[in-house]
Amino acid sequence: MNIFVEIVAPIVALIAVGYGAARFRVIDADGVRSLSDVTFMLFLPALLFGAMARTSFDKIAFDAPAAYFSVALALFFTLFAIQRARGFESQQAVMHALAGIFSNNVMLGVPLVRLAFGEAGLAVLLTIIAMHALILLSVATLMLELARAMAPGAEAPVTSRLRRLVTALRPALRSALVHPVVLPIIAGVAWSLLHLGLAGPVDAALKLMASAATPMCLVLLGASLAQYGISAGWSSVAALAVLKNLLHPLVAYVAGRWLFGLDPLTLAVLTIAAGLPIGANVYLLAQRYRVELPVVSGAVSLSTVVGGVTLPILLAWLR
Repeated sequence: MNIFVEIVAPIVALIAVGYGAARFRVIDADGVRSLSDVTFMLFLPALLFGAMARTSFDKIAFDAPAAYFSVALALFFTLFAIQRARGFESQQAVMHALAGIFSNNVMLGVPLVRLAFGEAGLAVLLTIIAMHALILLSVATLMLELARAMAPGAEAPVTSRLRRLVTALRPALRSALVHPVVLPIIAGVAWSLLHLGLAGPVDAALKLMASAATPMCLVLLGASLAQYGISAGWSSVAALAVLKNLLHPLVAYVAGRWLFGLDPLTLAVLTIAAGLPIGANVYLLAQRYRVELPVVSGAVSLSTVVGGVTLPILLAWLR
């Protein structure tokens, strides 16, 4: 199985299309912003709501997601704390932390796990995918909203900042809940738990809209690279790729094997899911908040290319 040719190359090609479109002025900076808004407000919500609404949460085995998200959230808050200690602003630290743990589970993970581990492995991955955006994007969005609400007067005394935090918490929570990422996730989960089902035409329309989300993200990512260049913030770009492609799967394997005691198949799928490149949704969130766009776009692209090397090594080791 040639992972790069079969799975990674199409993603790189879409990024290259966006890069070329921006480079040859087919789309300008305002166009990138407008397409990003459409994708973020329309196509991505359709993808998230449909995915949640079709998931049978009462049938999910929680050992794999419990292990996966325990590791991911522990890494997220650790990376956030490290970046804050290094002097990055809160919103920058959130985007770095999210890039270090948010995997391209659908476009890369589904075909890769199906090829490597069959339907049994895919079933394990789907339990992770079912809650991936629900947990990670919701946490990141809430923290971004809190950081935005707390931004003015960052040098105030601790007691004053605590009062401001309490004051800012309610509007930040409200902004996070009605966010175009979080709201469709919550609505989709409620739809699934109520067993309402999706009527044929509605389901078909959602699938058509959802099918545009991932390629649009990748094309926009390429356009962003043309604007900023992959050399922007190169040390951070390389560090995020190393964190995502190497550190995340290593920590997931260690925790899954010795802390959670997972069976070999679940452990293998968990490790591969953690070792997947950075998901393009991280770029879309960075575009939405206008935070660390050059670093995030470069990190997603570099991580995808590096994944063509690291994933075959991980598969050979795990199998």
